Amino acid sequence: MTNRQQLRGTRVLRKAILPAALSLAALSFQAHAAQSWVTTRTDAALIKTVAPATATSASTLSSAGGGQVWALNMHDTPALESTLVTPLEASKSVHVVLSLRLKNEGQLQQFLHDVATPGNADFQHFLTPDQFKSRFAPTDAEVQKVVAHLQQAGFTHVEVAPNNLLVSADGNALNVGAAFNATMKTFQYRGRQHFANDVPAMVPQELGGIVGSVLGLQDVVVPHTMSHIGPRVDTKTQPQATASQVAHKPTDFPTIYDVGTTPTASGTKVGIITWGDMTQTIADLKTMTTADGLATVNTLVVKTGSSAYADDPNGDGEWNLDSQTITGTSGGTSQLIFYTAPNCDSSDSCLTDAAITASYNRAVTDNVAKVINVSLGEDESAAHSSGTQAADDAIFAQAAAQGQTFSIASGDAGVYQWSSDPLEGAPGYVENSRGTVKITLTHYSVSEPATSPNVVAVGGTTLSTSGTVWSGETVWNEGLATIDPGYDSNKRLWATGGGVSLYETAPAWQTAALGSSITKRVLPDVAFDAAQSTGAIIYIDGVQYQIGGTSLASPIFVGFWSRIESAHANAYGLPTNNMYTNFKAHGTTALHDITSGYNGIVSGGKTYGYSAATGWDYTTGWGSFDVSAFNTFVGTYFSTP
Repeated sequence: MTNRQQLRGTRVLRKAILPAALSLAALSFQAHAAQSWVTTRTDAALIKTVAPATATSASTLSSAGGGQVWALNMHDTPALESTLVTPLEASKSVHVVLSLRLKNEGQLQQFLHDVATPGNADFQHFLTPDQFKSRFAPTDAEVQKVVAHLQQAGFTHVEVAPNNLLVSADGNALNVGAAFNATMKTFQYRGRQHFANDVPAMVPQELGGIVGSVLGLQDVVVPHTMSHIGPRVDTKTQPQATASQVAHKPTDFPTIYDVGTTPTASGTKVGIITWGDMTQTIADLKTMTTADGLATVNTLVVKTGSSAYADDPNGDGEWNLDSQTITGTSGGTSQLIFYTAPNCDSSDSCLTDAAITASYNRAVTDNVAKVINVSLGEDESAAHSSGTQAADDAIFAQAAAQGQTFSIASGDAGVYQWSSDPLEGAPGYVENSRGTVKITLTHYSVSEPATSPNVVAVGGTTLSTSGTVWSGETVWNEGLATIDPGYDSNKRLWATGGGVSLYETAPAWQTAALGSSITKRVLPDVAFDAAQSTGAIIYIDGVQYQIGGTSLASPIFVGFWSRIESAHANAYGLPTNNMYTNFKAHGTTALHDITSGYNGIVSGGKTYGYSAATGWDYTTGWGSFDVSAFNTFVGTYFSTP
């Protein structure tokens, strides 16, 4: 049995949903033919496309007619060949989250610039949640129009988030048709039954300027974790400390990255976005702190939904990596808060993009955690077409206005974040089990929400040390490896995410630092250790494993940035503006500039992906930093002259 199988447990396929005898399309469009509808940012998740020339007769099961087949609205538009696509059962439960549009967006962008600019009158004058709501959120009257519409369509348990940016509700496929003039389909994909909307979500014209996106209308593309779990650790056979590339305990990273006299994060509260039950994660955190002589962590679990919370063995590895790394690198935080989304259970998953976005929003409306870690991501095109990207951006903009910093892992699939395995759905699929390249190697992408201009996107490196002394870093790229030996022998790329967003406009501070040719958001911003070979030794179910991935890099940054926040009385907010403004001219001594490596593959004698370079690059951003020097740098250049 593989390590991954041990952690995942027994696979349980979701029960198939019988097709409805009743045509939702007829109910929806006939009932609302006289209504004037407008589109939202939520496109169809299931679309019709031309059938592949190699399609077999079995592909007619998913035929949309006229030589077309159903496909998913994401990068590469994968076709649902040999798959029966039918109307979703009318009574099937659907939980939706509506993202409402910000107001005064131009003023908000100006404020985000001013609040991060030393010398400006608004510098570090962060807003409270109430102030943000008053200035930039929809009015209560506008929100009530949305609530009334949902209730009229038959939705129940309608709830409005404190910042008026999200409205959630419970209903069914029939209610979706009534509220959004949309039809829903069900189909099997990678061994599980899924649902998705096959037309864009719409709202009555009077709500068009209020409703931005309708999340929760599909469960095919959801955020995935960014960790690379390696072998169990036998302390008796661990490499000697003289080896240059070895795994480290989380408590080693402060020494490796030279925290010097930088204090612990004892004055800063830190959040982690998770899903499922946190019982085992907190127990393993206690095992780690006891073993390493650290104080017991003050933890808090905040459930961000009303559905069931089940233990997820795969998730445990991720949340354990996040929490133990943050604790080890920070030296201990004031409080570690798990904002956890419902995941139901393995037979009837309710994990959707709506649930994760709601967790982001809860961390922001609470406004307690100063720094929040997100070791999750998904295909940017899918996030854009579902409206998730726009919804997340609005929430992260509020976080920046309030002085909160979201740190997001940039992805573990190199430049192929879009490519997913036919069996497992894991990103970065390149070769099948016979070693044949099955993707377009020149097709690059990045991961959402690392694409947001209002977060710190953290890439990955391969770390070299002499004992616990930093001796060098290169771009994290461990090449192609089987996804799950013993079950799935296809190969995926394990390398740091980085590149250019297809949709996000480059923030002014990024264009100013990198040149006028930078018109779209580029990432990552910084990078830290992420290689599984040089990763962290983490407790999972009481056993130590060696784990890498940008899910390690992001919490390393979170631990160090929370130390710096504590050192400066939590005075700073999102640091990217000042990083880009000052790193090029003044950051040499604070940075480890990473100039070797690439984040693609070599095939046919050609290197694909982006290569490291002097200064900022598409693989590791500005690189990692010497914490002590960076703390001094922050005190000098992030403050009012």
